Amino acid sequence: MNKIEREHLNIDTEIVRCNLQQIRRHVYGTSLNRCLDQWEQIVHDNDIDSIRKIATSDTETAREMRNLSPLSVLLSEPERLHVIEDLHKSMSA
Repeated sequence: MNKIEREHLNIDTEIVRCNLQQIRRHVYGTSLNRCLDQWEQIVHDNDIDSIRKIATSDTETAREMRNLSPLSVLLSEPERLHVIEDLHKSMSA
């Protein structure tokens, strides 16, 4: 989320849409497909506010949405590893 806001990234990109379709091919079940439908709408609308809500909410739906996020392709490998490292540090503190 920080990178999206800091760099004013457009999330409605070919790589994000392709990643979303790749995720969809591996997901079964009504609730998970509903989450992917929501992601498609969020990506299409470039809806940063909805992403912010998903990132900060602790509901079951928000957790499912985070697990199915197609936005991981926006991070480089070093950025992804840095986020994971920060998460581990915050959980062990």
